[in-house]
Amino acid sequence: MIYNILKPLVKLSIQGFFKDIHFIGKENLEHEGAILVSNHPSALMDPIVIAAFSKKQLSFIAGAEWFGSGLKDWLFKKYFKMIPVQRPWLVKNGGKVSNKDMFEACYTSLDEGNRIIIYPEASSLTVPWIRELKSGAARIKIGADAHMKGDKVTKVVPIGMNYTNAHRFHSDLLVNIGEPIDFGDILTDQSIDDKERSDRMTEVIRREMKAQVLHIDSEEDVLVVKNVLKLLSDILLKDIGLDYNDAGAVFRVRKDIISSVEYFKAKKTDEMEVLEKRLDHYIKEFESEGFWKFNPFEKASSFVLRTILIMLFGFPIFFIGALMNIIPFAFSKWAFVKYLLIKVSGETKQGAVHPAFAGSFAYALSFVVFLIWYILVSIVASKLYIAWVAIPVTLFVGYQTGRYAIRYVRLFRKLMKVWRWNRLKRKNPSKVKHLLSERAAIIAELMKLRKDYEKATF
Repeated sequence: MIYNILKPLVKLSIQGFFKDIHFIGKENLEHEGAILVSNHPSALMDPIVIAAFSKKQLSFIAGAEWFGSGLKDWLFKKYFKMIPVQRPWLVKNGGKVSNKDMFEACYTSLDEGNRIIIYPEASSLTVPWIRELKSGAARIKIGADAHMKGDKVTKVVPIGMNYTNAHRFHSDLLVNIGEPIDFGDILTDQSIDDKERSDRMTEVIRREMKAQVLHIDSEEDVLVVKNVLKLLSDILLKDIGLDYNDAGAVFRVRKDIISSVEYFKAKKTDEMEVLEKRLDHYIKEFESEGFWKFNPFEKASSFVLRTILIMLFGFPIFFIGALMNIIPFAFSKWAFVKYLLIKVSGETKQGAVHPAFAGSFAYALSFVVFLIWYILVSIVASKLYIAWVAIPVTLFVGYQTGRYAIRYVRLFRKLMKVWRWNRLKRKNPSKVKHLLSERAAIIAELMKLRKDYEKATF
């Protein structure tokens, strides 16, 4: 009951927390008797998102240190169907660890047709690559198949959580959910023991998880990949006639860009090294003018006219949204910065919280604050109007106009950037000319390399 009450509230709050959430292959969440394996860049946010958008309740494998005892332990196991796992590296003084109960609980749950989500990286870390995996998911698959009644088999479904910024309010999130993994003849090969079998399966799982994320193999390549993505993604999408709102198309193009950059980085050519430095210099120069995440090269006149009209007609909705949401928004931001940011950032040793929890903490804080605020507003509204009308209307209007107000502010900021760009063109035309010519030259070089990559790999 607790879960069913919280789920729609959490789903609505998540949709408000993120700017856009896209799912690819969402139907693959609903396979019965499935082990969902996911990367883990944003601590508690990762399972919350999957649980909120899944039709049926999921079971979670979580570190035993989260459970404690008494009421907390009972709630986690009873209502949230969490399964505790003992993690050897957290056990003090080299104590023995047994996860027999965990494995048995997984076998029973999967045999009943339930789905279990596991994070085989075993810890949360915000990095753009899939780390080495623990073998737990493979071992659960092997054991569950042996315990299944009849001819049922357990499916393993890979998930990729792709955040534009895992810890920032109103960023974007793409959730890739792949088809169940085909392990080929690994499962039937009688020449290997279960240890080797699980190791091989784990490598296959890691490969399939990599396919669901914008994986960058080397930490040294992260900066140049991000710079190329900033410059080239939109251009390639336009060249091949794909819609930027098509999350799947955007993902495939970016995935291809990463592969091509890594290809030339691995060759360690002088041409690539020179281009890398040139691109980094251009991006820094461009961003120094305050134009980060902004494309000033589109036709400004039509954009300005359209935007001004939208803002004029939309101002009443924006005003209502700002009026109803500015207090909880401002309080949440103040409380996070004042009391949580230092701990989350790890700037203090005592009581420091892992940075991967920043997004989770920000979301949890805003969820509680906004929930209390809307309850208070609804109580006031119920005194002024008929309660059964006032409360749902107040909640609906407050939530929807609040989301519109956020988009309104972002649109205003973009309008200001267009204005600043045009001012720069008037005051410093040589600077603009330089930025435009440098951009065109770098794009030409990148497109040439891309053609070379296509010839070499296709």
